[in-house]
Amino acid sequence: MDFLRKYLPELEIRCLKNADIEFIKSAEIALVFHWKEFEKQLPQMKNLRMIQSLTAGVDHFNFSVIPDDVVVCSNSGANADGVAEHAVALVMAAAKKIVWRDRQMRDGKFPQMEESILIKGKNVLVVGLGHVGQRCASIFRCMGANVFGVNRTGKCALEGIVVEKIDHLEDLLPKMDIVILALPLTKDTRNLFDKNKFSIMKDSAIFVNVARGKIVVEKDLYEHLVNNPRFIAALDVWWKYGEEFHQNYPFEKLQNVILSPHCAGSYEGWFESLLRSAVENIKAYLSGNPKNIVDKKEYL
Repeated sequence: MDFLRKYLPELEIRCLKNADIEFIKSAEIALVFHWKEFEKQLPQMKNLRMIQSLTAGVDHFNFSVIPDDVVVCSNSGANADGVAEHAVALVMAAAKKIVWRDRQMRDGKFPQMEESILIKGKNVLVVGLGHVGQRCASIFRCMGANVFGVNRTGKCALEGIVVEKIDHLEDLLPKMDIVILALPLTKDTRNLFDKNKFSIMKDSAIFVNVARGKIVVEKDLYEHLVNNPRFIAALDVWWKYGEEFHQNYPFEKLQNVILSPHCAGSYEGWFESLLRSAVENIKAYLSGNPKNIVDKKEYL
């Protein structure tokens, strides 16, 4: 709260749990982290004009209850550096067999001459060219990979990569050595990667997801991994969340899966980065020029 008051001194700011009903009714802007808590109070917020998400993704918002005249903004780009670095780390862990070698050595073996994958010259496809996707593309371009990207427009300001519309995804997949998912979960991207997509990929491909689990059909990915032991999935996002790790299929038992607990955005100073980005966009809204405005139709 001190951070918000420091950078938004012209606004009266209160935490939802400490706000009285009159303040809630008069509030014009809401900075939202935990949607379910906020949704309980939303019907009372008759003066609301803008919802600023603290997170980059807004797929957890219930857009059906948000009034049409309320502007919703994501926090896209706020943690892009951390998430992109994590995506690259997952690729490198898979390509260099870091996890497998570690396990072998703990078992007393010394697999020094087992070959790893050289990133230079490989075809890397980034699915989604927002802030995270562009950072991933830049890094792999510097490593000498052939970088491709797909998005809705087929356009990207980043130089040195081949960009196509996402309609051409199936044309590109058979040629790719590494595929990285870095796109939002919307009604159009849900279950985008299914058994048909996996079936046309190289059986030795590395598949990385730092986006959302539900962009992928869980059953189809699991069965593809079982049937294609050279195919590697490195996953930071999942289908089910809780205090214990448990999915509908036992990914943790497969040797060709690298697991991380949706921690790509958890890095030093991450929360302040999210706050700072959100505050800047609230300022932009107050001056009439907000960014990252969400198209609600993509979620309804």
